[in-house]
Amino acid sequence: MGKERLSREARRNLILDAATEVFGRQGFEATRMDDVAKAAGVAKGLVYKHFSSKDALFEALVDRQGRGYAEQLRGALSASDVAGQPYEALRRGLALWLQNVGDERAAFNVTDPGVHDAYHSLREHMRSVIAESITAAEPRVAAPYDRLLAALIQGAAENLGVVWREYAEQVDQQVALEMLAGFCWGGLMQLLMLVTGSEPAAP
Repeated sequence: MGKERLSREARRNLILDAATEVFGRQGFEATRMDDVAKAAGVAKGLVYKHFSSKDALFEALVDRQGRGYAEQLRGALSASDVAGQPYEALRRGLALWLQNVGDERAAFNVTDPGVHDAYHSLREHMRSVIAESITAAEPRVAAPYDRLLAALIQGAAENLGVVWREYAEQVDQQVALEMLAGFCWGGLMQLLMLVTGSEPAAP
């Protein structure tokens, strides 16, 4: 019997899985479509059949990874009492982020966003989930303030995570989490007064 013929979606995912490993090992600039094709065990022409360019491949990869992370984050927050214990929900979400940042097993670390346009979708996925949680905890926060507050939390988590990873041997993950959670929570308490016009509820 010959090899089982893969569906278009399965072959596309096979290529994305290979790209995950290659981009993670070589970086965006050094990676060639030939490298991805070789890692996937397919002809380069087949890679181009699914992705018109290296940029298109990278964008699809980051989008897939970003959607996956957003679902992880949504799951962690949905398991929390966002309305009753918003600080604990915030800590849980930020802890998940730092766990991903510190996971050296990940071949392709989407938790280190760069300047490539592909990372825009990753950030958008994260901001959407965070904005949902903000309005769940404080319904008085109207659009677009939910997105603005979400952008501040996402930006703080991204930047602290990237820098903390350089000093992970010196700064314990729990300490980094407390720093990040304290910073985000303190800022939220001040800004909620600004955007709602009244004192926020106690944590």
